[in-house]
Amino acid sequence: MVKAVFYLFLVVGFWFAQIEVADAHRVNLFAWVEGDTVHVESKFSGGKKVKAGKVIVTDPQGNELVKGTTDEKGEYAFKIPQKTDLTIVLIAGTGHRAEWTIAASEIQMPASAKKTAPDRGNNLKGILIGIGCIFGLTAVVAYIRKRKKNKLAP
Repeated sequence: MVKAVFYLFLVVGFWFAQIEVADAHRVNLFAWVEGDTVHVESKFSGGKKVKAGKVIVTDPQGNELVKGTTDEKGEYAFKIPQKTDLTIVLIAGTGHRAEWTIAASEIQMPASAKKTAPDRGNNLKGILIGIGCIFGLTAVVAYIRKRKKNKLAP
């Protein structure tokens, strides 16, 4: 009976060990566009950053456009080489590989062009309200000082 329990624990132990080994090969890759730059962030499934990971950017035909390596934070950034679909591949060594695709529609309009101009009328309204509050507070302080002065006078 003791041998059976021992072998059961041994089998379960090996089973858990294999699960972690299989999960260790997962690499997460995220990429986004800001203006004319693509930012790439990478990390392993446990949260550890991918340091010195190889980044390769290709077009839909498989032509290599950009090549680089991630920094100590697992990040990499590059200027957009072409306005086309970009496939970003991260190779973190020994079977660790991730891929991310950015559609051409995401990079056709720079992020700075998407911002709307601030409404100038609201800024003027805010300034006038601020000035009114300052005058109101000044009037309240003057009233309080006058009352104190009148109470002190015989």
